[in-house]
Amino acid sequence: MPPRGLRARLTIAFLSIVAISLVLSAYLVVDRVSQEFETQERAAQTARTAAVSSAIRSLAQSVAGTDDIIDSKGQLNEKVRERFLLQDPELQQLALGIARADVRVRFGTWNPDKEFFSPAAESEFQISSDGAVLEPGEARDSIQLEPSIVIIGGAPSSISIEVTLVSPLTTRASRLAGITGTITFVGILAMIVAIIVSTIAAARFAKPVQLLSETATAISDGDLSARVPTGIEVAANDEMVALLNQFNLMADRLQGSMQALRRERDRGQEHLADVSHELRTPLAALRAFVDLLQDSGTDEVTRKKLFIEAGRQLERMDSLTSNILELSRFDAGIARPVFVVADMRASVQLAVEQAAAGARRAGVAVDERIPTRKVLVRHDAALVGQAVANLVANALKFTTRGGSVLVSVQLLSTGAATVTVRDTGVGISSDELPRIFDRFYRGTEGLAATSRAARATGSGLGLAIVKSIVDMHAGRIVVESLPGEGTSFALTFPADPEAVEEEVPEAPQTEVGPATLVSFGRRAAALLGEVAKTSLRLRSVLRADPPSSTVSETPASLSVAPESAENPKETQRG
Repeated sequence: MPPRGLRARLTIAFLSIVAISLVLSAYLVVDRVSQEFETQERAAQTARTAAVSSAIRSLAQSVAGTDDIIDSKGQLNEKVRERFLLQDPELQQLALGIARADVRVRFGTWNPDKEFFSPAAESEFQISSDGAVLEPGEARDSIQLEPSIVIIGGAPSSISIEVTLVSPLTTRASRLAGITGTITFVGILAMIVAIIVSTIAAARFAKPVQLLSETATAISDGDLSARVPTGIEVAANDEMVALLNQFNLMADRLQGSMQALRRERDRGQEHLADVSHELRTPLAALRAFVDLLQDSGTDEVTRKKLFIEAGRQLERMDSLTSNILELSRFDAGIARPVFVVADMRASVQLAVEQAAAGARRAGVAVDERIPTRKVLVRHDAALVGQAVANLVANALKFTTRGGSVLVSVQLLSTGAATVTVRDTGVGISSDELPRIFDRFYRGTEGLAATSRAARATGSGLGLAIVKSIVDMHAGRIVVESLPGEGTSFALTFPADPEAVEEEVPEAPQTEVGPATLVSFGRRAAALLGEVAKTSLRLRSVLRADPPSSTVSETPASLSVAPESAENPKETQRG
């Protein structure tokens, strides 16, 4: 079964590479040395062949004397034949002393034109070297040499002698065996060293991986604070150090994400508590209305007023639930924006047209300042229209009769677009500005009666929806306001929200502590205020007092999120 551990696999891989490298190196070295030895032996044998050829030529000429070694009939001289058949010590010395090999001699003629040797009949002789005394390391070699041709002279074909050394005695094999043994010994030593080094190196390389595995196990078991030790003393190279640092960075982000999820869970629970409290107020009012309607002593005028007030409370609950559902879809990512390149003027103009009827009833002039050129920006037209409609509805709600609301669109040089909604209403104090985008926040009770009545009709979620829509477009909101002079909301949308999201670095996580007694007190005060408002309204109804002009002229369609009443299709996005 093959090893499964990283350390064992790294060791085997390292040893395999070393072994293959040693074998290939040894083969190449031995082959190269063998070729070098063969070249040396061939040079030595060539010199010996030349010496033996010269000696045989001299011997043949001295034996033949004045006669030709090869006669005109192509026959070898009898004296020469008998001399070479004799195999006396003089000839043996040629094979044993000079050639150190078996010597084959042939007499014949050489044709210079064809460069061809023609042996004479019965002219081949073999001089054996079997009686040679071997020197240390000598052995018969299989090396083959080209025959040496010695030309004596004569015409038309030259008389010549062919001398060939066969099975020479050399030390090439022994020297090659010695080198091979040395290489083998060195290879074994190298493998031993490689085993030690590979074991240490594998442990060095496997240690960070083991630490990563242990840390990942600890994180999976719930210890989000576990981190991998870093540094060159832990990792074997810079790449591994970078990997460990990236793992720790990932763990930090995971821990931050989990903490954010816990905070979101806590905020969700608080949000649920807020929703339940917000719904309790109109439900309590409706319950009181039902009790009064069931009372037989209630006259018809009072009953009619109770029905009208109950309808307003129902409209408030419908607006509240629609806004809560919309925000929940934004938070859960269900209502995802569909970015397309479109003219933003159309979205703004549609929102203004939807608010025109409510503006006429409220006696507020709504003007628009739209450029003649197209404002082409990648955006979700429905969501942008919803954000503008919410701002216009807020502006109408907090602007007294005779006031004005101005909606303008401006194309910036960067390709972005800015939509500004400016009113001449009651304004927002500097203390309230940081909290106007908080959910269920409707401001303090320090403004005029018109402002208080407008706040009583809202759910405190309209501006939170606007902020969520702008955030989905990677835009920004700038609010300017002076109490008694009006408020300006400037929404800036980038040319391409997706490109901006890729370029903007991740914002650092902001630690949010648990809810404090102060925050609970604020919510409790807000709920008590709602109960007090409802009690006052019920008291006025029971006394058969006519409602204030501001309240009667503030229809449900002018709530913080008018799209829930006037544009129901947009509230069903997602």
